[in-house]
Amino acid sequence: MINEPSWLDKARGYIDIGMLDEASAAIESLSEARRVTPEAKEMNIIISILKKDLDEAFTLCEEFSEQHPEHHAGFIQGAYCLHALGRTQNAIDFLQSGPKTLLEEPVYFYNLACYEVALERSQAALTWLNQSIEMKPANRQLALKDPDLALIRSEIL
Repeated sequence: MINEPSWLDKARGYIDIGMLDEASAAIESLSEARRVTPEAKEMNIIISILKKDLDEAFTLCEEFSEQHPEHHAGFIQGAYCLHALGRTQNAIDFLQSGPKTLLEEPVYFYNLACYEVALERSQAALTWLNQSIEMKPANRQLALKDPDLALIRSEIL
């Protein structure tokens, strides 16, 4: 997470070693003012995803996106949850409902490519992936190894 405050270090440490219940407890032990920050809320989303509680994670993402629409994490993580739940078209719709500033994020286009491949829409996937690679050339190497993009691997420029 970007710009993560130091008071979340304990929770981050627990996440890094897979102690997710302890990470949740560390966040819960924070003051109310800190628990409601975007950074703490985003960490709760990540914990829910790592616990494979995708319904809960998506609910948190929806709330986060409504309360902090300027933060991309709610939209990106929420779309991931929907895709993982088998609701890939909903994932695309949710991701595209985010702020226009998402269009500045290579991961936005990369994820759309993955979702389009899942729906067997190769041409759309290639369009999104090429946009991502244009913005961040390193995404090409990532894409060549990504199992989610296997269907279009031979067409990646």
